Amino acid sequence: MLRINSEYASDISKELEELFKALSNVNRLTLVYILASGELEKVSVTEMADKMGLTQPAASQHLKILKTAKILNAKKQGNYIYYTFNHNALINHKEKIDFLFGCVLSKCDKIRKKDE
Repeated sequence: MLRINSEYASDISKELEELFKALSNVNRLTLVYILASGELEKVSVTEMADKMGLTQPAASQHLKILKTAKILNAKKQGNYIYYTFNHNALINHKEKIDFLFGCVLSKCDKIRKKDE
C-alpha cells in the first residue's frame, strides 16, 4: 500500500490548488500556450491586452494571478513590466503534479489488477 505523508500531501494540495486555480481561466491558459509556443518570449500588460482582446486592467489582473502562482516572473524594463516563465518554479510545479498523478495512477493500477 502506498503511504503518503499527510502533512506533505496537505502542503502539496495547497500549492496545487493555487496553481490549478491560476490555470483554470481560459485567458490565462491561452497566454501560457502563447508563451510556450515561442510566439512571444515575454509579454507586457499592453501586449496581452492587445493580443487577447482584453482591457488593460483585466490583462494586468490575469498576469498578476499567474505571477502569484509562480508561473511567471516580472521584470521592469523601461516603462513596462515584462512577464516570462518562472523556470525553477515550473519545475517545482511539475514535480508536485507528477507526485499527485503518480499516486492516483498507482491506485488505479492496483484496482485494475484486483479486477483482473
